[in-house]
Amino acid sequence: MMSIPANLYPGLNDIVDVLEQFPLETSRYLTLLHEIDAKCVHSTPGLNDRIDKFAAVEGFEVDKRGLLGQMNALFEELMPSLEEKMHVSSIMLEALQRLTTRLELAYEVAIRNQEIPTSLRLGVDNHPAMHLHHELMDKIDAKSNGGATGAAGARTSQALRSESRREAMVANKRQIAVPSDLVDDPAFSDFETAKRGTSTGSNGPTDKKRKRRANVNTVAFPDDPIGPNSDSKQRTNEYGELLYCYCNQVAYGEMVGCDGANCELEWFHLPCIHLDHIPKGKWYCDDCKKRKN
Repeated sequence: MMSIPANLYPGLNDIVDVLEQFPLETSRYLTLLHEIDAKCVHSTPGLNDRIDKFAAVEGFEVDKRGLLGQMNALFEELMPSLEEKMHVSSIMLEALQRLTTRLELAYEVAIRNQEIPTSLRLGVDNHPAMHLHHELMDKIDAKSNGGATGAAGARTSQALRSESRREAMVANKRQIAVPSDLVDDPAFSDFETAKRGTSTGSNGPTDKKRKRRANVNTVAFPDDPIGPNSDSKQRTNEYGELLYCYCNQVAYGEMVGCDGANCELEWFHLPCIHLDHIPKGKWYCDDCKKRKN
């Protein structure tokens, strides 16, 4: 007979136990607090009534002194119950803090043992932000593992995951056209003209065959059409900003330009192409490499 592990998911089992104890502990202490309040069901309304009368009386007459004496007697009667409520509340807080700490430890155990699937814990990972996150995490893992074999294996798995994500994103987002209302908007035209003028003025005339590598703060994006259909293939977001790279995002950080004659994506973020630094000489993206071959 096949043996079944006694505790297959220790982290998740402990999380379930803690979640079951939360309402039990809370209801137990809240019941005690309600029982303490029941002891004061007559004293508290009487005290509130005398406080209202004391505030309504003008001057410091004999009646007001009598009200003060009655209020003092009611306070002395209520004091043990108030102290008991404070004690129960402090015990309840400590119990809930212990359960919270236990829940956090159980969650760490579940994450460490990979008891929760990544797709369920983080959701769909084809978002550009998650794409960059995975690139950075894979790079950190490769450095922490050490060794040539380990680093090469990490880079290989990273390349496979990135390739699949990249193909999906390019297929879904490559053909993004500028909305017609933005094209006809004078403000949009002025924005594009000013942006191109600033880029060209600070970096000189643009040439497709020059070395297209720079930081986003100093980069001069191409001003002239790259191909016969380049105007229709330029991609922008809803704010009219040009989009680049496999991740279909605006320019940021260090970027490298493809030296292909009719490259559609033009500029690429270094993390998206698995580079730590700007390459020397000519560089071609995967699409242009396929066309050349």
